[in-house]
Amino acid sequence: MQGLTQLLGKVRSYYPDADLALVRKAHDFAARVHGGRVRPSGEPYLEHGLAVAEVLADTHMDETTVVCGLLHDVLEEGLSTVDEVRAEFGEEVAVIVDSLARVSRVTYQSKTQEQAEKFRLLILAMARDVRAVLVKLADRLHNLRHMDYAPRAEQLRIARETLDVYAPLANRLGIHRVKSELEDLGLRYSMPEVYADLVLKIRARLAERESYIDEVKAELSELLAENGLVGRISGRPKHLFSIYRKMVDQDIPFEKVYDLVAFRVILPSVKDCYAVLGAVHARWRPVPDRFKDYISLPKPNLYQSLHTTVVGPRGHPMEVQIRTEEMHRIAEEGIAAHWRYKEKRSASPEDQVFQWLRRMVEAQQEIQDPGEFLEAVRVDLFPDVVYVFTPAEDLLELPRGATPVDFAYAVHSQVGDRCVGAKVDGRMVPLDYRLKNGDRVEIITSKRHVPSADWLEFVRTSKARTKIRHWIKTQQRARSVELGRDLCDREFRKHGKSFSKALKAGEVDAVASRFGMNKAEEVLEAVGYGKVSARQVLGRVYPDLEPAQEPEEPKRPRKADRKPEGIVIQGVGDAMVRFARCCNPVPGDPVIGFITRGHGMTVHTADCANARRLDPERKIAVDWGGGEGGAHPVKIRVSCDDRKGILATLTALLAQFDVNVVRADVRTWLPGQAECRFEIQVENLDRLQRILSALQGVKGVNQVQRIRT
Repeated sequence: MQGLTQLLGKVRSYYPDADLALVRKAHDFAARVHGGRVRPSGEPYLEHGLAVAEVLADTHMDETTVVCGLLHDVLEEGLSTVDEVRAEFGEEVAVIVDSLARVSRVTYQSKTQEQAEKFRLLILAMARDVRAVLVKLADRLHNLRHMDYAPRAEQLRIARETLDVYAPLANRLGIHRVKSELEDLGLRYSMPEVYADLVLKIRARLAERESYIDEVKAELSELLAENGLVGRISGRPKHLFSIYRKMVDQDIPFEKVYDLVAFRVILPSVKDCYAVLGAVHARWRPVPDRFKDYISLPKPNLYQSLHTTVVGPRGHPMEVQIRTEEMHRIAEEGIAAHWRYKEKRSASPEDQVFQWLRRMVEAQQEIQDPGEFLEAVRVDLFPDVVYVFTPAEDLLELPRGATPVDFAYAVHSQVGDRCVGAKVDGRMVPLDYRLKNGDRVEIITSKRHVPSADWLEFVRTSKARTKIRHWIKTQQRARSVELGRDLCDREFRKHGKSFSKALKAGEVDAVASRFGMNKAEEVLEAVGYGKVSARQVLGRVYPDLEPAQEPEEPKRPRKADRKPEGIVIQGVGDAMVRFARCCNPVPGDPVIGFITRGHGMTVHTADCANARRLDPERKIAVDWGGGEGGAHPVKIRVSCDDRKGILATLTALLAQFDVNVVRADVRTWLPGQAECRFEIQVENLDRLQRILSALQGVKGVNQVQRIRT
């Protein structure tokens, strides 16, 4: 009961009016449901629920969210039901807990697809009640804190998923304490040697850093006193992941990272913030291009602060953040600082926090493929933004690198569809022009204009990309239906039948199910795509004609069937087949084909980024045939310790698998770290995965990846 007492004390400290009886009830319910069950780590499920609830209490969430933390896994394995949770704790708790259970139940053969589908469900759950994602973030954080027990491959997968999705999501919600710890733990398990090396180096400079913090704090206090200002001053070491990112982005060793500490000045008013900024710049020389005014232009999650980097004492660059008490509360607590569930107020400026969420939900409604959806919303998760103005001086926020086409779709979908040109600050610019902060953008439209597939090459926002793809698919589908109608009409006339009459009489609708479809329009679309022949439709509508009109043709091997790779093309006869070098598909990979002009058909993996940019009209269904035949080229990257003999060890292991190594390359990229790149030849995906697993098990290897450019 000590854990429960501690949890109740935390909730009471920031929320005196909380319904603590409800929290106790949730604890007892979870204890009864889980009994003595333990997690794979050996930790009791009840202890895990308490820990998740404590993380939520640390971010000052309401008691409903804390209760959901205690109950977040009670629906696993049928231990309880949604109806039971609803009866005991109400509709809000039931919705959140059920949403989290749905995410947990997702399983795919492909881990990439599984991650994408789980994220899609999480976004939908968040749209219903944003507290669902807060519980999920707390759950992920506690899992990472206790992941030493997990197999190395599982550690690596969860760490990468955390850095790719969950940490940016925490950042978008403004929960910076959770975000920083997620990033550090993600680094610890994705690159343990890099993490350990950073920890040792930071500890070695601990005394020097503490001395520097005391020195700067004393000078800042003196600066406030000289200007008649009162405020709180703190100095804190930057978290490990931010240091690592600086080393990678600037390509410098740890010894060259001087601003390891960020200083913060918290003041009573905005006026005082700007006064301190002027005083800091007068005392120390500012570093060019390192000043950010997030007070005038808040971040998308409503974060506000002044950030400046100056050359401080001892000639070292240092970052100073200046904000008010209210800004600091929002920066620390994130979305919890804006909470409106208890107050039930009308819409407020805090609704801006959820604009990006609404955009993601809109995108999800038009994108069926989970992987494509995940790729689309990643743009919205990384808040590197530019601020531009409409002709009416309204401010719009767009991701960095956005173009006038992105701006047009942000204004309205119809403006985007009809965009023919753009002016920035009164002068014409090309549609792929990269917008800059402060640009005033005017869109030129034409009622006759339609979106272009070429726009997909340069647009940055998920909304623009989704709308363009939707228009292309709609037009493509309409053309296919019309073509299918024409082909069927000709085939029916050849045999003295009227296709129009059959269509009006519902006879095509009646046989649609025999093609695995629901209605006649889908059949016509399939005929237009070449997936179903007009003769097959005739034979289904008039079965008495089928034997005469569809004699079994003598089987002969197609050119594609004769190829050792064993690709089968649906609806196409002889065709030249080649494999895309950008993704290098191997038997076992989900694949798609594209008809190319003068080069037959090119086969890509289904998740290839380049394939998504190709003309959907030329897409064709393909699959691997029975035989796999010869070896296929695959590129792999191995991140490892930079030690003598590592390349020999890796190539010797590859030799044990009897694979042909076409190319090998080694380079160092961080102190003590190396990257080995190999191009090998393998017969199928199963063999490749066994090779990757074996490489991952080599001592000193941190990460193994298949490279797909």
